Amino acid sequence: MKNTNKIVYILSFLIFISSISINVGSTKILNENSPFMNYTHTVFAEVGTSQNCVPCDDWNDNIYNAYISGEYNFEYVEMIIFDHNGNTLNDAAVNWGNSYNIIAYPTTIIDGDYRRIFGNIPSELPSKLDASGNRAVANIQASMVVTWLGNAVIQVEIEIKNNGQTQYNGHIRASITEIISRYDTHYGNPYHFGFLDFAFNKDISINPGGTYTDSTLWNGYEHGDKHGDNFGDIVPENIQVTMGIMNNNNGYVDETIAARIAGENNPPNEPGNPSPPNGGGNINIDEDFSWSCSDPDGDPLTYDVYFGTTNLPEKVSSNQSETTFDPGTLNHEIHYYWKIVAWDDKGASTEGPLWSFITKEKTNIAPTIDILKPNKGIYIFNKKILPRYILITKIIGSITIEANAFDEDSGIEKVEFYINNKIVGTDTTYPYSYFWTNGYFKIFHLYFIKVIAYDFDGKTSTDRVIVEKYL
Repeated sequence: MKNTNKIVYILSFLIFISSISINVGSTKILNENSPFMNYTHTVFAEVGTSQNCVPCDDWNDNIYNAYISGEYNFEYVEMIIFDHNGNTLNDAAVNWGNSYNIIAYPTTIIDGDYRRIFGNIPSELPSKLDASGNRAVANIQASMVVTWLGNAVIQVEIEIKNNGQTQYNGHIRASITEIISRYDTHYGNPYHFGFLDFAFNKDISINPGGTYTDSTLWNGYEHGDKHGDNFGDIVPENIQVTMGIMNNNNGYVDETIAARIAGENNPPNEPGNPSPPNGGGNINIDEDFSWSCSDPDGDPLTYDVYFGTTNLPEKVSSNQSETTFDPGTLNHEIHYYWKIVAWDDKGASTEGPLWSFITKEKTNIAPTIDILKPNKGIYIFNKKILPRYILITKIIGSITIEANAFDEDSGIEKVEFYINNKIVGTDTTYPYSYFWTNGYFKIFHLYFIKVIAYDFDGKTSTDRVIVEKYL
């Protein structure tokens, strides 16, 4: 007995070394142009792997990333054969590996060995999945229901219809797996869809047009690994049963189905923590909305947003995943109402309370106005009386009065131009200007130029300059 154990250990060590040498320079990049929508069936992949295998850690990531990418229609099982010390971990997995003469890890058996990937070579995965998924298969259709009965007992019920005109002879292999496995890779990362045991592993025959049904009860306490640990601690939410139906004529898979335990779904929790706060006042008109929400089952959530000026607000956003919403620029001094309806991915919803707030009063800031022409000169009078002026010595013909006006809230409505306190012109577009002709000039006379800027809310600002005329 000791000699046998030693031989097994040495063999597994040699397989481990062989696996390393195969995969130098492999890449994780996958083909994103898969025609999986045209697959004739869901492909079935079974991965022979070992906890002491270094490249098996990368392959665990590579095949899982392909699986969740949505680019390839397949299900898979990680058949974990050896533990970290190279000893047998699972007898059923060993027997499966022997049936396919697996000699190195990882080795992936696709559709009952229609295609095989020897080692961690992710570049081969897309083409071999596509080749398997696009081949002709028998006309059979399967369904499966997995029910949690409590105390680590699950019921697996299957139905397979033969829609062909000849008898179907095949083999079914249904693997009970943990979605996040209790077993980890060489680097301590958990396997995905890690094998525990077979629910079914048997031959079947179905007459033309006939239906095969079967049911089994599987008790985790009655099954375990070679470490002496049973599976009585399984968690229903972490179980998936995956079954491949192999044709006895060639051993290839004609149909693949997978099912998880359907637990009772709880609706989302009530949305809360609104911002703006419920009943709040003096809210900025550019305020964004935010809230928080969770689901007791950990399901992903989406949200409908209702918003308006009545206590029956309209829906303004549907099926958004973000917990924020931009309502745009609001109006001042308005009472607004809003609420959130949260949905989980199973169709359950929870309506939040009706929230409200009032936006702040409109505060108008007076515009700014600045005379650009004529240019302002030095101060020769008391600042408080005549703050700014310009000395012009040789005016011939005319000059232009030009001003720059700006308003940060409501905008500039108009600019008025005054000479000696008499309005002489108005402009409503930038640059604001008035053309002053020499018809107004007097010899040795001071001209007081004033401009007034008006915003749309009626606020004003004024600028002045003094011009002295000489001939």
